[in-house]
Amino acid sequence: MTVFSTRRLAVLMLLAALALALSGCWNPFAPDEGDQVPIPPADYHERLTPEDVIHNLKTAYVYKNADEYLDCLSEDFIFFPSPADLQDPTNDMPDEWYKSDEASMHNEMFTGDDAVESISLNLTDITIEHDEGDPGDPLDDIYIYVEDVDLLVNLYGTTSLLATAPSEYWFRVDTDQSGENGEIWYEIYMWFDLDPDPPGARGNDAQEDPNVEHISYGRLKHMFR
Repeated sequence: MTVFSTRRLAVLMLLAALALALSGCWNPFAPDEGDQVPIPPADYHERLTPEDVIHNLKTAYVYKNADEYLDCLSEDFIFFPSPADLQDPTNDMPDEWYKSDEASMHNEMFTGDDAVESISLNLTDITIEHDEGDPGDPLDDIYIYVEDVDLLVNLYGTTSLLATAPSEYWFRVDTDQSGENGEIWYEIYMWFDLDPDPPGARGNDAQEDPNVEHISYGRLKHMFR
């Protein structure tokens, strides 16, 4: 093939590509980005208050980040299933479990066999208590937050798992970690799963969906143990 014919072929290919672009057809010289909206980067807070810890916990669920979730928990963390779960004769959960158990559960939930399509977690304050301890020693302060939980886990297919029971979180100062300038950080060291709300108690339409299975937070986590 001559140099002239090679150049002519290149010009014809370029003109064809431009014609396709102008007519609204796919442009072979540009990547196909689709209609997806870019996900903003995760915004994790310094754990300066219990509210910051709750924010990080919710954000970790949105971004399926087990490391950030576990960072909210103390090394001696204990989770207590709900009284209703412990009284259920079909229950195979232990009376309590620990941070290592939470690690295996959330690594499987977030990055396991891709069974989970999406997760939505919302926590709303119900009550807040503050045990100041020694007024001269802020390191022994304890905060107890009772939160309304709405955790919806959509599995691939038609099934979704919905936990709407309140949870009780106990916060204390993190004595192992602090801010760059010595700022006090907080962590969750105990978590009590409370008895679940009855279906429809909060007027949530998803609660009436026949494809949604109502489940306690503890039982949901235990499914990924």
